[in-house]
Amino acid sequence: MKELYFKLGIIVTLVIFSVSCSDDFLEEKPKGTVSEEILTSASGVDLLLVGAYSRIDGYSQGEAGGTGGASATNWVWGDVPSDDMHRGDQTGGWSPINLIERYEADPANAWIEELWAANYDGVARANDALRVLKKAGELIESSKAKQLEAEARWLRAWYHFQLRTKIEKIPYIIEDVVAKEVPNDREVWDDIEADLVWGIENGMDESPEIGRASRWAAKALLARVHLFQNEFSEAKPLLDDIMVNGPFQLMDHFYDNFDEEKQNNAESIFEVQYTVNDGAGEHNAGADHRTLYPRGGDVGSCCSYSAPSFDLFNAFKVDANGLPLLDNFQDELLLEDYGVLDTEPFTPTDVALDPRVDWTIGRRGVPFLDWGPMSGSDWMLDQAGMGPFLNKKVMFYKRNKGIISISSPTWSNGLNGNNWRIFRLSHIILWRAEVAAEENDLVLAKDLVNKIRERAQDDLVMGKVNNSTFESGYILDMDENMPAANYNLGLYTNFPDQEYARKAIRHEMRLEFALEGMRFQDLVRWGIDSETITNYLQSELSDGKLPWLQGSSYTEGQDDHWPIPQAQLDLQKGILTQDPAY
Repeated sequence: MKELYFKLGIIVTLVIFSVSCSDDFLEEKPKGTVSEEILTSASGVDLLLVGAYSRIDGYSQGEAGGTGGASATNWVWGDVPSDDMHRGDQTGGWSPINLIERYEADPANAWIEELWAANYDGVARANDALRVLKKAGELIESSKAKQLEAEARWLRAWYHFQLRTKIEKIPYIIEDVVAKEVPNDREVWDDIEADLVWGIENGMDESPEIGRASRWAAKALLARVHLFQNEFSEAKPLLDDIMVNGPFQLMDHFYDNFDEEKQNNAESIFEVQYTVNDGAGEHNAGADHRTLYPRGGDVGSCCSYSAPSFDLFNAFKVDANGLPLLDNFQDELLLEDYGVLDTEPFTPTDVALDPRVDWTIGRRGVPFLDWGPMSGSDWMLDQAGMGPFLNKKVMFYKRNKGIISISSPTWSNGLNGNNWRIFRLSHIILWRAEVAAEENDLVLAKDLVNKIRERAQDDLVMGKVNNSTFESGYILDMDENMPAANYNLGLYTNFPDQEYARKAIRHEMRLEFALEGMRFQDLVRWGIDSETITNYLQSELSDGKLPWLQGSSYTEGQDDHWPIPQAQLDLQKGILTQDPAY
């Protein structure tokens, strides 16, 4: 599939799309368009389908999504407005993201426009494939036609899902409508479900070519759609089927799911496929998260726009039994080296932590994969504005620099070919634990959570760094046979009641899936967004920390989603209506 993305790089630009930011583009054929008749064959439809897949990373240079507003990593929408991440760069750079983090985004926000346009471009590409598939009729063998249709419907469902989880009032665009005439006057969850169910019921391939959606991916997405509607009984059989009958198993190590050397592994259900150094420049790389890497030293890339919060770091604290501090992890907030220069003495905390913390968060005095220890403030643009932590899950190993990362110089040297895992077995297990808790099956809920925790128990970051300063030319003093920090991870002996089970499972999801673009939408679907974010802001901003974020507040019923872009309302007057919350 990675090769197919490149091969279609020119062809997809020739397709007549059904949806765009521009009204003129809706009406006029771009120069050099290919007629649908030329593509009316199995191979033609497949090329159109690959064009639809190529939009799944949310990034397209020179088109909507060119700055990452529709990124598959979902960091702008799932991490930044949550209690997990700061935008990082104060008021510089991509300032529209700052407004999203401060809960001040309005219908004119450029990133909301990009989110809308890029995802509806993906919808349009899927619809192009479906429309040409219908025209082909019996020219395509029946089983092949069903597989092509199932994948196209999965993609159409995916792009609408990306939109619906962030914007409440959206139109559902199918292949045989005039896109600009479809209103946003009804709920679309049933439409998303229908597209996914069609593929599942019509023999969607369980083990297609890598990079294509399988029947398992359809079931995973459908289960997730049901969870967003609190339809636990509907999600349950789908999750059970994946766990019992699917070919998936947990990898031995937590970080295997972010390791570029272990892509498309046994735990993975669906990944966005990236590649670099393939002759396509940077177009097939993971450009949707190109600005999330550390600065400074030989690790220096761009642009440290992904700073884990104090709150997230403290969520990894554990008690004497290695269990999370579900209700009081915000007490005595650990700030690590916040406000301390890399040349000034500092020793990391010896408070006991879940070991996943140092596979998730980069912090001073702890090895950053094989790049050596993070030395502190020199690895980020502005520690006072962003906090002292960095995102580790998007980084690649130093040993793969120029191999899995782009070899030609660019303004964002962190561009790499490490896939982004959208669905994996650990998602399924913890979602199933959530269903069990809602059904008050507390023993099963506990056992499933423990299954995930047991995998991480011995996943220690090794290398005790004894340096307290990192002035220029320092000599590293590190004991590779010692754990980098004080780690402890225990198993639950019981969930005493349903409310405790909910807290434990939600906290476990936070630790396991931190910085993967899921947190904010999960808070919203659980109905705890207002309480959680309000408490988080009070704790995070106490004592004047993060001055640019001071004064932020969360409005219940509005800040849990975003508005229709004003540009779209202007283009489709009388068709689209703005969300009443805005």
